[in-house]
Amino acid sequence: MARGERRRRGAPADGARTAERAARGGPARRDGRGGSARGAVRGVALAVLVLSLVLGLSGSWLLAWHRVRRAVTLHSASPALPPDSSSPSVAPDLFWGTYRPHVYFGMKTRSPQPLLTGLMWAQQGTTPGTPKLRHTCEQGDGVGPYGWEFHDGVSFGRQHIQDGALRLTTEFVKRPGGQHGGDWSWRVTVEPQASVQGIPPPSMAATMSSGPPTQDSPC
Repeated sequence: MARGERRRRGAPADGARTAERAARGGPARRDGRGGSARGAVRGVALAVLVLSLVLGLSGSWLLAWHRVRRAVTLHSASPALPPDSSSPSVAPDLFWGTYRPHVYFGMKTRSPQPLLTGLMWAQQGTTPGTPKLRHTCEQGDGVGPYGWEFHDGVSFGRQHIQDGALRLTTEFVKRPGGQHGGDWSWRVTVEPQASVQGIPPPSMAATMSSGPPTQDSPC
């Protein structure tokens, strides 16, 4: 009996075997495998996120590049108009015109270096301080209403401009002839309102320049 008892005592119990496995790092190995799996999942998720961002940005860039390319690429068909279609030799009636929508009244040529004309005026003595010069159409200058009463787009036009107590009427007429789009004439009429007395006449100036519209200067 003593020997059997000694044999039973010498055999390790289940709890002892579990403790022994824990001491040898069994659960630690299982935890290491679980951490590696979780790290792999995170890496895959991060790669998917980065790939989605790259594809989204590249798609936006490709779409923008395609639109720009379409905007600057000429159509393969032949031009509807010849390169010199705006020259006085091809379209003399349209060479001169009121092609200046940003000024109250002006004309220009259809050419790469156009000749520009315009009208300036100012009322003196009506308000204290420096008189307000009228030339370009400004949102807050208080001029209006104004607009064309008649205009055929080619040879004549008449418009009215209301500037406070003054009413301006601008007219132009063209006639064909010559090698530079024909001749044209202006007429500007200024009338004060009948109910207002003693308004001094405005100062007026014609402008003429060659080049972009920003280079106007009184002549």
